[in-house]
Amino acid sequence: MKYYKITPKLNNDNGRISSSASVDNLSGIENEFEKIRYGEVVESFSIIDSFYLESFDDEKYWEYQLNDIHSFIGKAKVITGWFISEKLKKKLSGFKISEPHYFYSSKLLYHDEIYKYFIFQFSGKNIYKELTSYINFVKSEFINPTSEELHFFNNIDDYAEKSEELYLEKDTDFIKKKIVLKDDLDFFPMQSFFKDNIVSERLKQSIEENEITGFEFSELDYEIELDK
Repeated sequence: MKYYKITPKLNNDNGRISSSASVDNLSGIENEFEKIRYGEVVESFSIIDSFYLESFDDEKYWEYQLNDIHSFIGKAKVITGWFISEKLKKKLSGFKISEPHYFYSSKLLYHDEIYKYFIFQFSGKNIYKELTSYINFVKSEFINPTSEELHFFNNIDDYAEKSEELYLEKDTDFIKKKIVLKDDLDFFPMQSFFKDNIVSERLKQSIEENEITGFEFSELDYEIELDK
């Protein structure tokens, strides 16, 4: 199975900056966002019905394009996740996503109309160990760029320790050569430890065929392999 890097688009179809979801006109919500940021599931999270789009572009372009996926901006920027449409949520439900993940029901105001959207929480400091458990570190391969030697690690703790040592000594980090997954995932967020979020070719094709907007895909410069 081939995998790709998946990211929200930086620009709209007209070349202007893509807008992100904001809720800066509300007060007292920062604490809930911080909990989501660190990977805590906020069971009592209330529906926020006043998200709106904005960007660093001129205000007249903020509502130029509504996508199925938007990043966050302002006080909501701390959320380690995406703001997604109901259409995209339904599509994701048919594919295998790493656990834990959670969807918080919300709404988006766009051109004076209300649309159903969701906060898609899939990463965070407190859950990265659960995510890294999907990786077989013993079989995964990394390169030390200073010596070009191949390295293997026992687990994420071993990797983190050696990575910190390399950074302190040489001001660099290990380069991913091959990541071996223990499960046949369609969406795997690695942003909290390996910077990338990856998606299977079958989910990529489904997103494109169903005209789900707001994503861009790029080739990986390392291998993804399923454990045998």
